Amino acid sequence: MNRNMEEIVGYQLGVVTHLLHNKYQSSLAEHDLTRAQLKVLYLLNKFGEQSQLALSKKLFIQGSTMNGIIESMLKKNLIEKHESKEDRRSKLVTITSAGKELEEKMWQRMLDSEEELLKGFSKEEIQIIHSFLKRMKANVQEEE
Repeated sequence: MNRNMEEIVGYQLGVVTHLLHNKYQSSLAEHDLTRAQLKVLYLLNKFGEQSQLALSKKLFIQGSTMNGIIESMLKKNLIEKHESKEDRRSKLVTITSAGKELEEKMWQRMLDSEEELLKGFSKEEIQIIHSFLKRMKANVQEEE
């Protein structure tokens, strides 16, 4: 049996993920943001107002963690929060103009990084990569 980490797909994915996270982290740090906060901004900018519960489900995080993220973002004036008119127990979150501007700036940086990541790949190869990664994701989610 040949035990070579370099030949393990999961290892290679992990290395690429680690390198990307490091790159994104330095960009996020410039704006005092976390990846989770950027994901919240993305979801609000793309889909509009949402409940805290919906955001926590979409981000696969617990409510208490989501509450901490929301509180931090409120202090930075990136979002606003108010009670739902239909259910006073539910808190609705919206993005501010400052949050929208920052999300769009970070989105462009991510697109630039994506372009660098896929440099030298043809459109067909990129489609194949997407297809393979989606299938891997589905395989892993089936196990859960």
